[in-house]
Amino acid sequence: MTKKPKSPKGHHYVPRSYLNRFTDTNGFLYVNDFKRNQRRRQRPKEVMKIDSYYRQNWAPTGIDVNIFETELAKGVENDAKNIFDKLVDSPHELSERDIENLVLYIELQRIRVPRQAETAMDLMRSVILKSAPPDITREIHNGQLQLTMKDPARFDYMRMAIGTIHPWISRMNWEIIEADSESVFITTDSPVSFYNSAVLPPAEPGLALAGTIIFFPLNSKKLLLIRHHELKTEDSLALLKKSEIDKRISLTYGRVWDKTLVERTNRKLATLARELIVGENESVWETTRLI
Repeated sequence: MTKKPKSPKGHHYVPRSYLNRFTDTNGFLYVNDFKRNQRRRQRPKEVMKIDSYYRQNWAPTGIDVNIFETELAKGVENDAKNIFDKLVDSPHELSERDIENLVLYIELQRIRVPRQAETAMDLMRSVILKSAPPDITREIHNGQLQLTMKDPARFDYMRMAIGTIHPWISRMNWEIIEADSESVFITTDSPVSFYNSAVLPPAEPGLALAGTIIFFPLNSKKLLLIRHHELKTEDSLALLKKSEIDKRISLTYGRVWDKTLVERTNRKLATLARELIVGENESVWETTRLI
């Protein structure tokens, strides 16, 4: 009798296949753990995972409680491997289908990480407290009652968030930046990072603001930079209208950043991380947050 393979207990919220692109020649990541104040070397399989993170114990009978994890691995993450290779080595060969899958990957990677889930849970809690009767709110603040956001709320957030990001990034300008020979890009436990010079990190701005930039490191030498084409003419906090979302993706590549620009970007990425940044050498241990 064939035994059914066990579902993985440790679920990666940042895929191993992605983290492998930032390892040294021996397959190790240099890890800077801000929460624990630790510097260490680890294999990608040991990093950015949480036990049963995608397990849905409330799933109906007959449905795999780990279906989110297994379907991600078989679907979006598997498709992304070849797309990443094209982005890094031959971006001119990207097809429309590749772009569609990449947009989906970026959106899922953005919303699935603990940092975004925690932010969403905090927002849900705030909404509940604002709408609750004053006496209930007062008792919660005084500790007489406890308001607990359970894990299903995280999946509710992901379901609600799907489809809210891709209309914006589909009308933005995409550019693949290369690090010079003296520098490397890091990545983080929140690899799809939103940054706006007018919004102080660690806060992250909305994509509807003209000055919001998306940083998404592709590997140690390449970074995907996504910006609104209005950035050059509008104030960073100018609010764009959804009705303007009708522009096809414009992808450029070939620009090289020097060590100063790469390190400045790495510090921004570190500030927008939850607790972990990783890279291929010791420089990640020296990378500090902006504030």
